[in-house]
Amino acid sequence: MVKQSIFITGADGFLGHHLVQQLAKSYDVIGLVRNPKSLKRLKVGRIKLFSTDEPLKEVFERYRPIGIVHTATKYGRTDESVPSLLHVNVDLPIHLLELSQKYNSKVFINIGSFITQGKGYNYLQDYALSKQQCSQWLRLIANKANTCKVIDFTLYHPFGPGDSETKFVSNMVKSIKEKAPFIDLTPGEQKRDFIYVADVVAAIELALKRSSDLRKPYTRTDLGTGSSYTLRCFLETLKAVSGNTDTELRFGKLPYRENEIMEAKADPDLLTSWGWKPSYSLNQGLLLTVDQTI
Repeated sequence: MVKQSIFITGADGFLGHHLVQQLAKSYDVIGLVRNPKSLKRLKVGRIKLFSTDEPLKEVFERYRPIGIVHTATKYGRTDESVPSLLHVNVDLPIHLLELSQKYNSKVFINIGSFITQGKGYNYLQDYALSKQQCSQWLRLIANKANTCKVIDFTLYHPFGPGDSETKFVSNMVKSIKEKAPFIDLTPGEQKRDFIYVADVVAAIELALKRSSDLRKPYTRTDLGTGSSYTLRCFLETLKAVSGNTDTELRFGKLPYRENEIMEAKADPDLLTSWGWKPSYSLNQGLLLTVDQTI
């Protein structure tokens, strides 16, 4: 039996490569990356890879993917230009949705972020604005054509092995595994909906299968556990599961960031209606993250 094709952007990224590992079991996966010759996570030959510089119309013409999952993103943290950020966060998903409509894909899944809530962090304002604009365009285009269902996920705080060391959780895992003498932190009372990456993948896989049940062309919904933990609780749990009794977590040594989001908790109503629930507790997810982090 010939496998149906799924198109994944950011296939070599944190979420993307976990998606590839799971979806390749059931689908013919086509991955989009910045440079197929410079991969950090994927094994060469596992999937068909294309560069963002290649004509994507030809890729759609050849493979006719039934589903597209847009995970690629730019945060603007490393002095990237605004046009380059807009290209990945706005222009690319708009182009892909139009191709999805033209070539009769069934579903387009966009991965957004809870950071677009409230006023947003000052250092991520460009990123947050671009993600908001992306959602606005996806809604507009989806409602105009009504030929490809769009699921626009607001993803909360994913964690797991394989994330960039510049990210907060990965940095904390590294510091605690290496038994740093101390870590200076904010008071740690901000709450986050931490979700293990395997649960994110399972939710996306379910959405690919159940998208035909949706009546509206555009659906925006949350992707998270529906529970939140303080940062203090998260880090104390991380330290406990790692067996580290040496590192001092110095809460209150740093101030909160300006416009800090103090509570972020998902309402995964659509996923819950489909029978989805997270399979990994915070302890289980952190233990796996620690065990699989080199």
